[in-house]
Amino acid sequence: MAHDLYRYRRKDPALTFVMWDFHGHRTDLSGPADAGERFDEQAESIMSYGGSGQVLWFGPADGSAELRVDVDIDVDRAALRWTTDGRYAVELEPGVPITVLESPDTGLVTVPGELARVTVATARRAVVEYVTAGRRPTSLTWAPTA
Repeated sequence: MAHDLYRYRRKDPALTFVMWDFHGHRTDLSGPADAGERFDEQAESIMSYGGSGQVLWFGPADGSAELRVDVDIDVDRAALRWTTDGRYAVELEPGVPITVLESPDTGLVTVPGELARVTVATARRAVVEYVTAGRRPTSLTWAPTA
């Protein structure tokens, strides 16, 4: 039933979503519940540098990533960015910067506290909403990048 709803809301039964991790590994997502579970598994992983901070990307299987999630469960902060227009999600006041593993080529990067403005739980809900609706999550406020 949930999978049928997922396809209905997308209005395209063939459209599916994927998650890319910092290595560029692609994971096909069977629907919103799978997206939430995969997000949890990846966000809880310990990276090679000893921390949990990393970048995850979400997008249509036949296209480019639309939602970038910089997540660090150790400080319960994430930065959600909509790649098509550069907007970022705002839930919290600016806090501490987070350090994430962006890719094998770029290594660790610091995400400013001004961008890391949501909790990890909110980031997860946004990923599930994105995979459900196929558009930028409307449950959050999105601010333009300065």
